[in-house]
Amino acid sequence: FLKAGRAAGRTTAMFVNWAPFDAVIEPDAAEHRFVIDGGYDPDEDRRSTDAAIVTLTEGRHDLALVYLALPDLVGHDHGWDSDEYVRALTITDAHFGRLLDALGPAWSVLVTTDHGGVGRNHADLVPDVLETFVVVRAADRVAPATCWSDVTTLAIAPTVADLAGFEPDSRWEGRSLLGSEVPIVDLLLERLAATAGESYGERVTMLDHALQSAALASADDADADMVLACLLHDIGHVLGDAGQWGDPGHGEVGARALQAWFDPGVVEPIRGHVDAKRYRVAVDPDYHEHLSLASQMSLAEQGGPFGPEEADAFAAWPFAPEAQRLRAFDDDGKVEGLTITPLDSYRPMLEDALAAHRPVDPAWARDACRCPFCRDPGNDQHLIDATALDGWTTISSRHLDGELQVVLHHESGERHDCRIPLAIHASIHPDPWPLDAADELRHTSTDWYDDHGPFVDQLARRGLALFHGCGVEPGTVLTVGNHIGFVRNTNYGELFDVVAEPDPINLAYTPLGLPAHTDNPYRRPCPTVQLLHCLVAADEGGASRFVDGFAVADQLRAHDPAAFRTLTATDVDFRFHTDGVDLRARRPLIELDRAGRVHAVSVNNRSMEPLPEGSPHAADFYAAYRTFVDLLDGDDHAIEITLRPGELVAFDNRRVLHGRRAFRSSTRRHLQGCYIDIDTIRSKALGGV
Repeated sequence: FLKAGRAAGRTTAMFVNWAPFDAVIEPDAAEHRFVIDGGYDPDEDRRSTDAAIVTLTEGRHDLALVYLALPDLVGHDHGWDSDEYVRALTITDAHFGRLLDALGPAWSVLVTTDHGGVGRNHADLVPDVLETFVVVRAADRVAPATCWSDVTTLAIAPTVADLAGFEPDSRWEGRSLLGSEVPIVDLLLERLAATAGESYGERVTMLDHALQSAALASADDADADMVLACLLHDIGHVLGDAGQWGDPGHGEVGARALQAWFDPGVVEPIRGHVDAKRYRVAVDPDYHEHLSLASQMSLAEQGGPFGPEEADAFAAWPFAPEAQRLRAFDDDGKVEGLTITPLDSYRPMLEDALAAHRPVDPAWARDACRCPFCRDPGNDQHLIDATALDGWTTISSRHLDGELQVVLHHESGERHDCRIPLAIHASIHPDPWPLDAADELRHTSTDWYDDHGPFVDQLARRGLALFHGCGVEPGTVLTVGNHIGFVRNTNYGELFDVVAEPDPINLAYTPLGLPAHTDNPYRRPCPTVQLLHCLVAADEGGASRFVDGFAVADQLRAHDPAAFRTLTATDVDFRFHTDGVDLRARRPLIELDRAGRVHAVSVNNRSMEPLPEGSPHAADFYAAYRTFVDLLDGDDHAIEITLRPGELVAFDNRRVLHGRRAFRSSTRRHLQGCYIDIDTIRSKALGGV
């Protein structure tokens, strides 16, 4: 194609590190020739790539051949199915990536190999030798999520001519691949449709079985991933070499074929649906009789029932429930003569799944790896730095034994098997309050002398929890605070007493009622968890009021989106000042995280400063503020509870606003409080100590 391209007016160049190419390619085919042959020195691929980058980025050439020899060398030495060959491809891929980055998107690029192979040679003109891979990057010429089938080396030169815009040589036997792409969805549907006349001993065809399984999943309100897993669960029979009663590895064959295109929710149940049968037979004595005759006969070929250790291992697999659910649809989808949804009706679902799939990023996988080479087993801290994240290529990924396993190869030839626990991103998400939150708060109250796990979990997830049985000994709140977290010292001290005083520095130290508010919004950081321990209750009044600020903020978002946006976008100054203390902080009343979720509410009329004079948004802000306060004063997301002596309430001060009713008492109502940080609570709720 270089000679034909030059004859058509293209400016050509070649960069090869195999001397016979210099003899095969006519002298006048390439205006620029870079040829080295040092006996397959692996470094020659780097030198060839560097030469191509320097020359082609000058902008004087518009058609080039770059040949990197290492994969061919390793294929002949170790075989085209060897690990060594995969490592060689990884090194070549890294060089190729550098070239792509240098050329930019303006260049159309075709990547291929000059032959396939059988074992360690390619002497015979058989399909495994003639068929090869072709990957094309060409703006507006090749649609995404498409593929070619039955590609041979004869198509390479005509495709290059098509990309470069010149006529192919009339002597070439092949034709351009462009325009003959097959969408992957079409390929899958075509392969399934081809099974309409095939069976593996069942009373229904393979196609009817796939469609019935998918229809059962849809009728059971399964999500799209499960429906597609049912539709494609036997694709391994089509792609693999199935025996009379089914290939024992067809689940694995299918999963490996699909994992480049679909998310784990589709792939992993397919991988495990045969094991799900072996598990179910092992743990359920009646299940074997439920299986069809063909499925009973294939069981032995597939390994028979699991032993105890195998069954335990399968049950612990994160995708075991999904695999068992798929198995149930698989078992029931064998009804002769049943009317079912046609195959093509699943096209939109397949297209959506392909569009949503993203391959595992190699830098992320290396960073997330929890193996002992990457993370200290004792403290889970990184043992590698950012420089170790570059140069990797993802070879494969799968979910197994509670983790994501990703095989990476480095441009240096190194292989790394990443082990990434599926729970690595576990986090605490706010739970909504139940309708009977006040009754449930007391009903689920934890005795101070019992397991504190439920208290901590409820505090982390609902932002509000209650201890009872704490006694009335002064200072107990510090004992509790230091037991479940770390007490924070403020200008009020580690411990503060909430009692009516004749000359209070804070309105909390009066018998007056207090509206729902955030404590200490004038601090940065604002205290996160407040504990209040009742030593003496009031004779009349004094009920504590708690409001779920997150729920009210979301209520405002739905009720008045403009007001919500105003309160999230307007910074407000909060201030507390008295003798020797002047505390200030600036924050919006409603704070959002990057995903747009409410993650903090700060409302305290006693310490909120007015907006700056002349603020252009003052009218909008105060209107929104009044609307928000009206909702906070409502009962939709509020509870009231009168603390009894010996009870201790804890709440997330950034989520739960608290207030109280006015009170009268012949005795001195007395609460003691302290602050601790929410991070320790969340750590304990996630299983930390």
